Amino acid sequence: MRNKSQRRTVARPDESTLGDLIDHVLNKGVVLSGEVVLSLAGVDLVYLRLQAILAAADRVQGARRS
Repeated sequence: MRNKSQRRTVARPDESTLGDLIDHVLNKGVVLSGEVVLSLAGVDLVYLRLQAILAAADRVQGARRS
């Protein structure tokens, strides 16, 4: 884990807009993952594992060609 002096700032509220933040996220890419378990009386009935990659299309295609 990085300490406070090594952390990078993604966006500064006084200088950036929502568009800048979305552009930065799409250029770098983000992986979202999660799990959902529905159970009744201690018995797991439904288990969902979700994963999504959010990135610009040219970044994904460029990585695939390399």
